[in-house]
Amino acid sequence: MSDNENRPTSGYVENINNESDFVVARADSGFTNISECYVSRSGFTRLFTSVRYGKRYMLKCLKTDFLYTPVYHQALLKEFEIGLQLDHPNICRTISMEPVGELGECIVMEYVDGETLEAAVKGGNMTEEKARKIADRLLDAMEYMHAKQTVHRDIKPSNIMLTHRGGDVKLIDFGLSDSETFCVLKIPAGTYGYMAPEQLKPGAQSDPRADIYSFGKVLEYMAEAVRSKQLMRVGRKCAAADRVQRPADIAQVRLLMSDKGRSLVVVNALLVALALVLLVIIGVLLNARQTTSADAVNTDSVSAGAANKVMDSSLW
Repeated sequence: MSDNENRPTSGYVENINNESDFVVARADSGFTNISECYVSRSGFTRLFTSVRYGKRYMLKCLKTDFLYTPVYHQALLKEFEIGLQLDHPNICRTISMEPVGELGECIVMEYVDGETLEAAVKGGNMTEEKARKIADRLLDAMEYMHAKQTVHRDIKPSNIMLTHRGGDVKLIDFGLSDSETFCVLKIPAGTYGYMAPEQLKPGAQSDPRADIYSFGKVLEYMAEAVRSKQLMRVGRKCAAADRVQRPADIAQVRLLMSDKGRSLVVVNALLVALALVLLVIIGVLLNARQTTSADAVNTDSVSAGAANKVMDSSLW
């Protein structure tokens, strides 16, 4: 087993025990049919499905070991407040934050009936057309999110849901996200293998290009499954180790995805080649003209007995 496989899949890469406190009131919520569906191996949260008024919801709360640790309440509250500000068809909707019995404070989210991108790829349910659609919808969500000064910081196949009906895309899990409006939990966070190299450095600032790096890795993941050279090329460009070499924003990523960027390079190369050909032709014509002029001079003026006398004008 490699070192990367021994590392945590997703979480803060520094200790967050020194962050600020958080206290919230408690009350009854009325959720029924509560069933655990996921527990983060390295993180501090777990997920439950539940029903209220006949409608299914997702509940996200702290693990039992973290229920009475203020800093993790702060992290959960941060995730809720960021999620509540995001209202986009390709982002899982955050509804409220409520106490739910022994679970404690829970983030109430919409229930997404579908499977993760990771499961879809492993199940062989992926085509290049589908991969392009997923990438396009994911870019829509990222563009909206970045316009809200929010960086996800944990974009990966297991955090991208594909609905069973319509095959729509839903970006989930904002547990490690960050926004300019917050001054807490600014430490590096993400998932090894999808986290931008600069995010591993202490004091790293949240940057949209970090999400673009993660998007590039996701694109590489899909491109490998569908054997698309064009998608792989874009993925590698987005996931460049040097952040300066990555696209600066989503608009530039879209340009790469449409292949217009490559087309412009080809067009420019053709224009340069055409200009060189024209210069060569002009040079040949000028040279021919000069040669003709020289021949004319030699015909009109003939050296006779080394006297340079002009011949009879009737021969002109």
